[in-house]
Amino acid sequence: MILAYLIFICILYFSPSIMKRISIKENLNKIILLCCTVFFISCNNNKKGIQEYTTVVMTTELINDSTVFAFYDSLHSKEGVWPELRKANMASGIKEIEIYRYDNRVMMMLSFPSNADPVKMDSLYLSADKRVKEWTDLMSSLQRSLPGIDTTQKWVPMKLIHHYSNGEYLK
Repeated sequence: MILAYLIFICILYFSPSIMKRISIKENLNKIILLCCTVFFISCNNNKKGIQEYTTVVMTTELINDSTVFAFYDSLHSKEGVWPELRKANMASGIKEIEIYRYDNRVMMMLSFPSNADPVKMDSLYLSADKRVKEWTDLMSSLQRSLPGIDTTQKWVPMKLIHHYSNGEYLK
């Protein structure tokens, strides 16, 4: 696309008969604006740079104690999250995390690149800093396994059963 416009500009520049007819000097600002616009659109229309993400929703329960709830909430506040976790999130490729709590029930939405390997992500997360293991152990001590789930597993993936978006039911 850019090449076609550059050829067009070269023809205008090197062809005196065309230049006489359209008066290049009078339209030079319009031609420059057209070239800049085409260049800008071409540069910003690169689909290869768009990353697709997967969002996983998981749930767990906290120990049923209001002091645990307050402590858990404070650790997940903007001021309470340990700086080492930002480093671990970035190292592992995590794009976004949202955590919601109602009473002792906790739900987490985790977004990461669709082509990411979860095992490798977990390894990168845990190896990003020594304190990450300390954080995961602390969180695990505040959480309990859901009924019927292995006691070593705290977070359980949730199944998507309904999805409505922009006027359409997708699930």
